[in-house]
Amino acid sequence: GDPLDERTDVGPMITQEAAAATQAKVDTAVAQGAVLLCGNTATGSLYAPTVLEDVPATCSIRQEEVFAPVVVLQPFTSFEDAIEQANAIDYSLHAGIFTSRLDRALTAARLLEAGGVMINDSSDYRFDAMPFGGFKYGSMGREGVRFAFE
Repeated sequence: GDPLDERTDVGPMITQEAAAATQAKVDTAVAQGAVLLCGNTATGSLYAPTVLEDVPATCSIRQEEVFAPVVVLQPFTSFEDAIEQANAIDYSLHAGIFTSRLDRALTAARLLEAGGVMINDSSDYRFDAMPFGGFKYGSMGREGVRFAFE
């Protein structure tokens, strides 16, 4: 939808080529064994929110930042396993945690190797007065207004 309309949940991607590239990444994941639950359609630069499960650990869509409305549902056996799986990737600007257990979310936020951790909100949220940036290969350091670092 229109990114200037407050009712829009998912706006267009930056270009038609970006939408097509995302669709190709998802197609590759499905060819490697991932299960497509919904989405993976593009009309121009609009790319439908996409949900995948059973994505092999070696699949690039599970190892790299996608910068598109794509989510991978990944099971885990314990809280520690979830943190380990999340920290196993080489890129990490933001992470999103959805839970009713605030205590666990706050513990996870401290343990996750991510530039920002959103609790019960999308990982694409950014509050401009707070520092921004990630860890590992997905970042060139932290940026933002000076008082946010102090």
